[in-house]
Amino acid sequence: MRKLLLAIAMVVSGLLLVPLAASAANSPAQIVNCAATSWCFSPNPIRITVGSTVSWTNATGPTHTATADTGAWTTGNIAPGATSSAISFATAGTFTYHCAIHSSMTGSVIVSTAAPAPSNPPVRGLASGGGGPQLPVGAALLLLGFGLLAARRVRGNRPHGVRERIDKLPHQ
Repeated sequence: MRKLLLAIAMVVSGLLLVPLAASAANSPAQIVNCAATSWCFSPNPIRITVGSTVSWTNATGPTHTATADTGAWTTGNIAPGATSSAISFATAGTFTYHCAIHSSMTGSVIVSTAAPAPSNPPVRGLASGGGGPQLPVGAALLLLGFGLLAARRVRGNRPHGVRERIDKLPHQ
């Protein structure tokens, strides 16, 4: 029975950690209201590894784009509240981009072959599909499973009759 509970705890923890690994390949980015200018890209720069994708979420009122300065790619128009389709980066390098509608909005994507360094913290949290509490939830469930197994082992090793009341002894 203990082995079954341990196996179930491990499977549940693994299922919770799979979305974390899957979301690591897609980097969320946002278009937000900024103090210095009306709107900006966040984080800026975006740091990813080769083969990763980036999707932009428009958290402002007007429509925006994310368009490569070279013209190699564009998200097309991103309506307020919408998220762009993912743009894939197959080679390492620094890729600058801008909003084709608002030329003062600029950003860059730094693509490396190694693990990415942390970006500046996002201004307004993660875009949809990004990160989340999967790791803490999985770790908590795993610890809960081990705790239940340990509690059962302790209860199973306790001498019988400890809780019996004195008035229920067999000699009376």
